[in-house]
Amino acid sequence: MTINLLLYFEDGCKANCLYCGQAREASRRRPRERTLIRVDWPIRPLDDVVEALRRLERCGTSVRPCRVCVATITHYRAVEAELEVIHRIRRETSFPITALVTPTLFREDEFRELKHVGADRIGIAIDCANPRIFDLLRGRKARGPHRWERYIEGVEEAVEVFGRGRVGIHIIVGLGETEKDVVELIQWAHDLGAETHLFAFHPEEGSILEGWPRVPIGQYRRVQMARYLIDNEIARAEEMKFNGWGQIIDFGIPKHMLKEIALSGLPFVTSGCPGCNRPWANEHPGEIPRNYPYPPSEEEALQCYQQMFLYISPPINNENQLVDYLVSTNAIDSQYSSTTLYNTVHLYTR
Repeated sequence: MTINLLLYFEDGCKANCLYCGQAREASRRRPRERTLIRVDWPIRPLDDVVEALRRLERCGTSVRPCRVCVATITHYRAVEAELEVIHRIRRETSFPITALVTPTLFREDEFRELKHVGADRIGIAIDCANPRIFDLLRGRKARGPHRWERYIEGVEEAVEVFGRGRVGIHIIVGLGETEKDVVELIQWAHDLGAETHLFAFHPEEGSILEGWPRVPIGQYRRVQMARYLIDNEIARAEEMKFNGWGQIIDFGIPKHMLKEIALSGLPFVTSGCPGCNRPWANEHPGEIPRNYPYPPSEEEALQCYQQMFLYISPPINNENQLVDYLVSTNAIDSQYSSTTLYNTVHLYTR
């Protein structure tokens, strides 16, 4: 179990990620009333949080958390606050700590400071799996401060500071990217020394994307399997095959091996830092989990395997449809219609 903490500032987040309930222009609600991954975050003084963590550490039961994750929003005070919170928790408890930060504010020097005050892992939420969608949903076209190039550089810097296997990138599947986009980003991250933590897109009430469709289960299951194969070095992205819609049609391994791996259930368990299971971040209680917070049963694993072969062609959530959706909601200018998609930056730094 992981204790998740989110920094709070009275004037809210200064970014404008169009899928996020914390976005600057997301709604008329006050920052304290906004959600993140469809979760309410009650506000507590840092002293109370630290004391509660100390009690949990002494409780002597199996429900004790094994990690604390401290997440920032985009705010001019975020670096100072993140360092203070991590320093206090590290000084007064023995829990390992992940810092979930944005490279827009945190540079290599700040990464070194985070490590110095007690963070042993870094999380960076790239979220969007290609630079065009990043720009549409988080960057210039969304009137936001984030830039794809800086996020890619930030992941490289974080690996340099924290080491291989201690940096995780978040990807939200279903924002308009192709499965091929996600697979190539996962492979890049793995080769660099970073892990990939997957989220299934679920519309956030009050966000610009509240009317965008949930990611189809077949699309998500295929990406989960690809991530597992890449991160465990069973297959590589360039060995996989894709159809004209960028959907995975061959995972680059024999079919009997693919089924055996799927029936283990492991590809469909939550991917994240040690101890992170974040139940209900991707679905409502009572639904089939997108990320299983426990090892799936044999019956559940078989269902996941069968779901991998559910295809919707053309996809209901492709990039052109995203552009038209954003134009229809006045989130971006009409000059960016799906018939006038624009050139963009290189996918990764070299």
